[in-house]
Amino acid sequence: MAARSYIVDIAGGTATATVQIQATQTLKSFICTWANAAAGKIELSTSSTSQIGTAQPDSNVLARLSCNAGTNEAFAEVPISLPVKAFQSVYVHCTGAGNLGTAILR
Repeated sequence: MAARSYIVDIAGGTATATVQIQATQTLKSFICTWANAAAGKIELSTSSTSQIGTAQPDSNVLARLSCNAGTNEAFAEVPISLPVKAFQSVYVHCTGAGNLGTAILR
């Protein structure tokens, strides 16, 4: 059986999207696309609490992307290696007005 991909919308502003894992697997990449109107950040974490304002995040933060003001569209793919289990939650935190997009975990 192939590993499942998870797709979640990035709402923009200061928000968190929760992804509930459905089966045991290893997530290998964090793919993110966004369009923004203001500077901000997007963070992938195993913690429900955002650490975007933290210069030295703890090991729960797996990836962090910077969103530059005035960028019409952007794309990033970050390799990760995160073993997950069924019903575990993974979080996509964001800041920045208008940072709308999509995150894919696979």
